[in-house]
Amino acid sequence: MFSIRNRLVQAEHVSSPKVHSEEAHVQTGRDAEKSLLCALEKRGVNRSDIFCGLRVPDDFQMRKHEIDLVVLTGNGIYVIEVKNWSGTVTVSKDGKSWIQRKSERSSEHASIEYDLKHDNVLEQQRLRANLLRNHLIRKDICLPMKVFRPYVVFMNDRIKLPDDLASMKEIILPERYTQFLESFQFTYLSSIRDALVPGFISGQLSYSSMESTRAVLKSIGTWDVIQLNGGKQLIGDFKSCSQISPNRQETEKLQFVHQRNAITATLWAILGYTPQVSVSMLQRGGTGWIWNASNGSINIPYNMSITFRIAGEELDSQIPANEIDYIQISI
Repeated sequence: MFSIRNRLVQAEHVSSPKVHSEEAHVQTGRDAEKSLLCALEKRGVNRSDIFCGLRVPDDFQMRKHEIDLVVLTGNGIYVIEVKNWSGTVTVSKDGKSWIQRKSERSSEHASIEYDLKHDNVLEQQRLRANLLRNHLIRKDICLPMKVFRPYVVFMNDRIKLPDDLASMKEIILPERYTQFLESFQFTYLSSIRDALVPGFISGQLSYSSMESTRAVLKSIGTWDVIQLNGGKQLIGDFKSCSQISPNRQETEKLQFVHQRNAITATLWAILGYTPQVSVSMLQRGGTGWIWNASNGSINIPYNMSITFRIAGEELDSQIPANEIDYIQISI
């Protein structure tokens, strides 16, 4: 009787997992990146030439710097940081920091103001562009620094920058956003020019340079992503699971399938079964119109934990399998 009672409690736990909602500011920032990505695709940029969340190693291979978007074009390599900031931005006296003053409503008739201190975002972006160039050089792709174009794109209309910052070509404010997107527009005239005029004259990247660069960019790792029940995403590194050892080169995603129907879960518990989670290992590049190619699947106990190092944390976290929708695996 005790074991039946345990299984019924487990069935209830499985069918009503904890809901993890994404924080509003995180979701709006993620939506801003997706909006820019979609806008670039609409302007004719191939999805295969847009790289998201690349983690580029520093010169000593000791730490990695994340780049929101890298866009490979014949005109150059765009290294883009996307910001959905609101408020007023000022620069510190030493120029090393940007101070963001935000205002939030605390009640119906009152609001509070506070300051957020950030590293100089533009200098950080220039550093990332330089690190990306150095990484390509280590891979025998030697391109001049002028090919790399760092940008900081502000997507929120409620942002105000000082005039000296706003006038910089690397800073894209909402009023210049459309013009920025139009610079990616591919025309038949430009394709004819690229075919006829040598790259050293036109300043364009050669097709061979683009092919080599594309191959290296594809090989740069990104973050692993866990999506929890409710939509919240955890960004970091998938460490281990005692029963799952995916090959990163072959597996793109771990899809978790749960028994969320309370009646069915209860019936299985009465029949003597303990809840399990089915995990499918989806093939990298195996996405199809109707189904995704799989490298196999495995059933694991619903209360098993996944070891995951969340970005910015010093210790590993144990994420319950019952609360996971999927794990996106980077290379």
